[in-house]
Amino acid sequence: MCSAGVTHAEQLAATSRSNIKNDLNYLMYTPDDYASSDKTYPLVVWLHGGDQGGTDIEKVRSSGIPKLIEEGKTFPFLVFSPQNPSDELLYPIEKVEAALEEVMLKYRVDRTRVYVVGFSRGGFGTWAMAEQFPDKFAAFVPIAGGGNRHYLSRTNEKAAFWVFHGTSDDTIPLSDSVVLYERLIGLKRNARLSVLEGVDHSGVEWAALNDPELWNWLLKQRLEVAPK
Repeated sequence: MCSAGVTHAEQLAATSRSNIKNDLNYLMYTPDDYASSDKTYPLVVWLHGGDQGGTDIEKVRSSGIPKLIEEGKTFPFLVFSPQNPSDELLYPIEKVEAALEEVMLKYRVDRTRVYVVGFSRGGFGTWAMAEQFPDKFAAFVPIAGGGNRHYLSRTNEKAAFWVFHGTSDDTIPLSDSVVLYERLIGLKRNARLSVLEGVDHSGVEWAALNDPELWNWLLKQRLEVAPK
């Protein structure tokens, strides 16, 4: 409780000048015809699940889109797969966005067709990217993720969402996706939800990524104007 006549310590305003090193490891996939063409390409940001985090980039090849590529699947788009440097914490999405900007300067990217696809912990990262960098991406595909529905009002009205979750997910409850999807619908966003009956946490990742309709839908999404 404050007492009259007591002198209080002063609060000084200051600005931090520290530089945070961005040391994200990542995998980069280019389509078969990339080197022989001069056209721009769509780009998918892939955010992996929790067990591929750390400093060993080879772990990122063991699941998700990178695993499909390792097994011989080809895609008509670039794939940027950053590794979460932590095996316990959520993705540092500011670092992901900064690394993505470097990648888009280096490669021929169609900036009207940049997408985020993420599973589990990467699904949480996908929702966060939609809220924090709303004007950068044309579409988001959170798979078995979750997030803060209160910030979905910041998402881009022109962006599209396709949410996947399994009914038998014992790791991330289905309700985590449903509440976010319902909030998007309330905001009149372009959103769809696929609830996969009897599919567990690991199963929904592969069910979504092996659905040809997902990729056909994703590549149709584009922003009217490329972000600056």
